Amino acid sequence: MPSFHTLAEALDAQIDGSGEIGFIDGANDERRVSYGLLSRAALRLLAVLQARGAQPGDPLVLFVDDNLHFLQFFWAAIYGGLVPVPIAAGASEVHLEKLARVWAHLDEPRVVAGARHMARLRAYFEARGQADAGARLADNAVSDEPSAVEREAVRATPGPDDTAFIQFSSGSTGDPKGVVLSHANVLANIRAISEGSRFGAREVAVSWMPLTHDMGLIGFHLTLVCNGFDHHLMATDLFARRPLLWLDKAAEKRATLLCSPNFGYRHTLRAIAARGRPDVDLSAVRLIYNGAEPIAAPLVREFLDTLAPTGLAAGTMFPVYGLAEASLAATFPPAGAGLRTRRVARGELGVGDAVRFDDSDQAIELVDLGRPVAGTQLRIADAEGQALADDVVGRVWIRGDNVTAGYHRNAAANEAALMGDGWLDTGDLGFTHDGNLLITGRAKEIIFVNGQNHYPQDLENVAQAAAGVELNKIAAAGVRPPGGDADELVLFVVFRGHLADFVSMAREIAAVINHHTGLAVARVLPVAHMPKTTSGKLQRSLLARDYADGAFADVAAELDALMQPAAADDDEIGDGGDVAADLKAICDEVAPNKRIGYDDDLFEIGLSSLELAQIHEGIEARWPDRLDMTDLFDYPTINDLAAFLERERVA
Repeated sequence: MPSFHTLAEALDAQIDGSGEIGFIDGANDERRVSYGLLSRAALRLLAVLQARGAQPGDPLVLFVDDNLHFLQFFWAAIYGGLVPVPIAAGASEVHLEKLARVWAHLDEPRVVAGARHMARLRAYFEARGQADAGARLADNAVSDEPSAVEREAVRATPGPDDTAFIQFSSGSTGDPKGVVLSHANVLANIRAISEGSRFGAREVAVSWMPLTHDMGLIGFHLTLVCNGFDHHLMATDLFARRPLLWLDKAAEKRATLLCSPNFGYRHTLRAIAARGRPDVDLSAVRLIYNGAEPIAAPLVREFLDTLAPTGLAAGTMFPVYGLAEASLAATFPPAGAGLRTRRVARGELGVGDAVRFDDSDQAIELVDLGRPVAGTQLRIADAEGQALADDVVGRVWIRGDNVTAGYHRNAAANEAALMGDGWLDTGDLGFTHDGNLLITGRAKEIIFVNGQNHYPQDLENVAQAAAGVELNKIAAAGVRPPGGDADELVLFVVFRGHLADFVSMAREIAAVINHHTGLAVARVLPVAHMPKTTSGKLQRSLLARDYADGAFADVAAELDALMQPAAADDDEIGDGGDVAADLKAICDEVAPNKRIGYDDDLFEIGLSSLELAQIHEGIEARWPDRLDMTDLFDYPTINDLAAFLERERVA
């Protein structure tokens, strides 16, 4: 990889090359853009932004769901010395709330958004009695498809230490935690990624990861730009609806590089189980980067075994460790080495504990994540920050040219993470074995669901909207059940009455969480009291461990029996006639165990965001171009959807 001082230089170096970016929006819907065209489009948009008064150093919030439009504005900001701030665009309350919090934190900067998202943002502010704030946001906003202006852009000349962009924590709706990354940080990590991946003269990448995620933006766009490689970006919601299209496109493009966190492999395997393994050739794939959430070794093996007949080699799986604070990559195993694991005894994984290796069935299998990437140092630290020896659990610290200097205007986060002398406490716990890193857990109880981080206190605050839930009497935890390949979201609530009386509260809590965050709640369980430390902090990890060890098995089984829905009435007919019946068939196919009624709110019965996406895909196949994904929020029942589709047909 050539040496660059800024990201702008990296794109400029590719303008006359042959590299292209493909934007996959459907099986037969694809746009292709050369690096030269991307550069010219970015300059046109920079002129638009400057005509609106944008100055170097100004933040620019990107609330854009179209990948091409996102990148055009991202590079416009880079060329103009603006600071792009990617925020995942969506219609759910959690998307709107995060945008509102980040916008306020950044002193109300410009926001790039489409008309529908802007309308929802205005409605969000108005519903909270903040119509003036919504009007200010809208007055200063820029459309994601603006008209050109009669002026030329003025390029800025940022230095390596200037801020390239700010990456806000995924899943957080609490106090914004923005990782500030300089051009030097990002480019140092891209060089390390390129070296650690052993890139050849020509690599081809296919990714469905969102560009608002560091793996999507840095790993599968900026790294490819710096190397001049072709890459193809699949819309994330398209992957959610049609995961097998990811494999089809990887084969079609002869992709050598793929990526996915746990939930993507699981989602793909479920689609294969339902529809059969696609007849594709994946022999060109060299590496599949596996990160963004704790890696489940059994799931990796199942994915590789299932796809072995397609030519996918076992050594392609590339389990890596990274975080936004490291500009993405922190440790890599040897490229092509495949999955390597160690089994350790349970219950001996606290800070300072010596690891005891155990090959029994009761042991925990941990994935070997390799050694620090070039230019990065790793320390396993004790409570005082002193380095620990191999095979002793401690806090994972990193430092290097790729590591952020801190969080944007967040003194508390900086105090907690910056340890002095360049070290950053990642918040993860782990140990090294023969110098290789293995992660054992999180020091701060963050919940990983579908590749996103969710802070338990945020979910607990959301749940307090349910009747009977009191402050500090509810705890959210991510629990991986025995034999499971992903965390389940479990909530524990202080309740001392009869279990039958708890059912309505449990249902309401699950519905509130699902409606506001899109997360499906696996369990809501009563506890007699909430365990706390001597300083009054919730001990979520203690509840999670008790749940994983089976302490709640009996009460969970009794609740299951009490919450079992009544048998569906085979003679039930929806108000929408045949349309409603067809919609119900689609819903029943996607979620056969939910027993969805015609007037059930899809967001109140515990459907995950992936299930909702698959329902939309089924509707799209039956009624093409009649319903946007966001329409599900406005018409959340089968009867509502049927009436809307009938109106659209008549119109």
